[in-house]
Amino acid sequence: MTSDNPINCRVALVGASSLKGKEIKEVFGERHLPIGRLVLLDAQEEGVKLTEFEDEPAIIEPITKESFEDVAMAIFASSPAFTREHWEMAASGGCDIIDASYFLESHPSARLRAPSLETLSAGENQFTSGGTPRICVPAHPVAVAIAAVLGSISRLSAVTRAVVNVFEPVSEHGQAGVDELHQQTLKLLSFQQIPTAVFDSQVAFTMLSHYGEESRPTLHDAQERIRKHAGVLLGAKAPIPTLRVLHAPVFHGHAFSCFVELQEPTSVESLESAVDHKPLSVSRDAALQPNVVSMAGSDEITLGSIEQDPACRAGYWIWGAFDNLRIAAINTADIAERLIAERFIERAS
Repeated sequence: MTSDNPINCRVALVGASSLKGKEIKEVFGERHLPIGRLVLLDAQEEGVKLTEFEDEPAIIEPITKESFEDVAMAIFASSPAFTREHWEMAASGGCDIIDASYFLESHPSARLRAPSLETLSAGENQFTSGGTPRICVPAHPVAVAIAAVLGSISRLSAVTRAVVNVFEPVSEHGQAGVDELHQQTLKLLSFQQIPTAVFDSQVAFTMLSHYGEESRPTLHDAQERIRKHAGVLLGAKAPIPTLRVLHAPVFHGHAFSCFVELQEPTSVESLESAVDHKPLSVSRDAALQPNVVSMAGSDEITLGSIEQDPACRAGYWIWGAFDNLRIAAINTADIAERLIAERFIERAS
């Protein structure tokens, strides 16, 4: 039974104690979204936890069959396995679903969304067509960055080729990934055996093209998701870039290096002006180039000064960094706002 008032609807956040869930809760609190109540849910074994929302005490409750009663929207910031187990419970109650776990991205009714880019993508941001979507999947934040960069540049000049190297932090594996990097760092410095339950390999003090064979999800999984999402967001505006995702021994924050070749050479100043708009920004100060530390907590995807390749007249190098959890949470909140608005329009018509 969902709320009759689309503006004061109740929203359930599933996986509220996960890294992604905590960030989504924080962004919701900052935005003061027009919702009646944010219901915080997690696994039964987690028990009841005390937290806060909008500077007030709040409780994270174990999920039950009754959790989605009178809830209009369910946001899954849980693991894919937990989403698989509980999403139909939410859907059967008539909830709109935002799946930040990516489990439902291949569902025939799922729609990929990145509201900050929807003017660029002209609405062509669906895996499948037909019907009003009730399952929304937030686009991977790296795909949002790539689509924003290439989509903006394509308005200035046709992109003939793009190559992107992405450096992934361990927080993409949740709190368990952060804890394992922390423990590996401590153990290595004290010459002790390191834990490898999450990554099945050493991830501290090293860069990798692959994790160990037992690690899931793999870097290749992330690579394919980013490529797929970027392709959907870009549509026909620019070619899907050649892409490689690599492990970086950092806790939070994505960084990426992008080489873009244009049909005709243009000035660096023109390129920087073309990409200097939300969700992107350009730092032109050579002493203040973006990195994952400086971008912690930032709402922007920041690019460094663009450099022309000396061996390619129409080739340019672009460096960027952003807070992976923050950008993912902002995209989720943007989608929630759109769904609330769409629900209001639907009820009013």
